[in-house]
Amino acid sequence: AVTAQTNAKTQRDMEKREREVIAAGTRVLTSFNSQSPPKFHGDGGPAAADLWLQAIEKIFGAIHCPEEE
Repeated sequence: AVTAQTNAKTQRDMEKREREVIAAGTRVLTSFNSQSPPKFHGDGGPAAADLWLQAIEKIFGAIHCPEEE
C-alpha cells in the first residue's frame, strides 16, 4: 500500500513538472514571437545568416531565455 501511494505521488509530481515545463516553454515562445523576430529565407550568404543569428540571439537575451532552453 505504501509503495502504491509513493508511486502515485511520484507520478503526480512528474505530471506537474511536465505541465510546468510546457507552460514555461509556451511563455518563452510567446515572448519570442512578440518581439517580431526576423525571418531567414536562406539568401544573402553567410554574412546575412550571421546577422540573422545575432538578431535572434539578441531577442533571446532580451526575453531572458536561458541557454539550455
